[in-house]
Amino acid sequence: MLDKTKVRKLWLQDATEQKEFLDTVVKDNIEKYRKGDCKFRFTDENGNILANKKVKINQISHDFKYGANILMLDEFKDDELNKKYREQFKKHFNLATVPFYWDALEPEEGKERFDKNSPKIYRRPAPDLCLEYCNENGIDAKLHCLVYDKFIPKWLPRDNMEKMEELYEKRIKEIAKRYKGKLYEFEVINEVGLEREWEYKSKISEKRDVVEWSFNMARKYLPDETLVINEGGSPIYFLGSDDYRSAYFMLCNLALKNGASIDKIGLQHHTFTGSTSKTEEEYEKAVMQKINKFNPKFILRALDIISELNLPLEITEVTIPTFGFDKEDEILQADLLEVLYTTFFSHKNVNEVVYWNLPDGCAYEIDGWNENNVKGGLFKKDMTPKESAKRLHYLFNEKWHTDLELVTDENGCVNFRGFYGNYVAEIDGKKYNFGLHKKD
Repeated sequence: MLDKTKVRKLWLQDATEQKEFLDTVVKDNIEKYRKGDCKFRFTDENGNILANKKVKINQISHDFKYGANILMLDEFKDDELNKKYREQFKKHFNLATVPFYWDALEPEEGKERFDKNSPKIYRRPAPDLCLEYCNENGIDAKLHCLVYDKFIPKWLPRDNMEKMEELYEKRIKEIAKRYKGKLYEFEVINEVGLEREWEYKSKISEKRDVVEWSFNMARKYLPDETLVINEGGSPIYFLGSDDYRSAYFMLCNLALKNGASIDKIGLQHHTFTGSTSKTEEEYEKAVMQKINKFNPKFILRALDIISELNLPLEITEVTIPTFGFDKEDEILQADLLEVLYTTFFSHKNVNEVVYWNLPDGCAYEIDGWNENNVKGGLFKKDMTPKESAKRLHYLFNEKWHTDLELVTDENGCVNFRGFYGNYVAEIDGKKYNFGLHKKD
């Protein structure tokens, strides 16, 4: 049986040792990069100065995006769980990753599942359903993913390079026609560094210039959209350990030199501890192994290295394990989440962090790999928030949030420093909307 005290000490060791660094450098960088100064002068409808008046300043949204995948939207058999999912998602997130996996979007040739009333496929809600929900609730939606050769339909002539190029172009063209101008961003290609592990893929994966080809094809039909490259296999870990010789740095560097039209670099940061464990002994051994995925200095060094490619960064997928079902297990997951999100939030080039699976028990699994073993959800199976969900909500709605009560000076002015986002100011019973946004 795991010793919970030892587990906690091990997994929070780096953050504990770097407490001074977190309390000074990281905290100062959040103040520097995530907040701005604002000055108002209030007058009445006749231009008279409103001096010595109380003013309430309330932040109503963040410019920084904190999201999750939306793979379980209306996917539960229980209507009450679907309702809870919808309520919790909009409460906790302002960005949703929408699935566009080809095998589920077009399981039969020519029979696409864009429409919200399309036949259901588990963990693959129709894009139009997701966008409808996001639009109704003020949530931005991003596409995942145009070229992901691991999840392709069986009807494709996968051994014919010429036909695969034609069909990929047709897919991208159709998606662009239907969704350009409607999405926050488009992930173009995903996990090329993991192709060696894919048992089923097409000739496209053999292209030497698959990254450049994919981005050029996407830019052809999406000239004005934000195009993102995404990578798994612990890219932050290898950037931190291998620096400029890490595979992902070299891949992105070469693709950019070859003219790939990349707007943003995406990095996954999953911790799938226990996903391959077959026995309790194997699981406990995995839990007690030291890793560098929650080391603030290590992570920031990795982000600094990839930032030298002069593109904004996005943490596209995050999973944090829970090592049991007790409250203290949940608190450890929440503490690890705060370490990660604080670190990411402090880096000037990171603009989005996306958590991956929301509820426990609904993750990806195949033979020999079961992400449900990780218990990486922020919610329990019944959509009850775990301590990690509560912590995430606290971070963006209390700790990194600006609500103030001020008094105008003799000139009717107020000054404040707040987190970037949209606000409401209230004075003399009247409300005014305004934005405080970072200038490039």
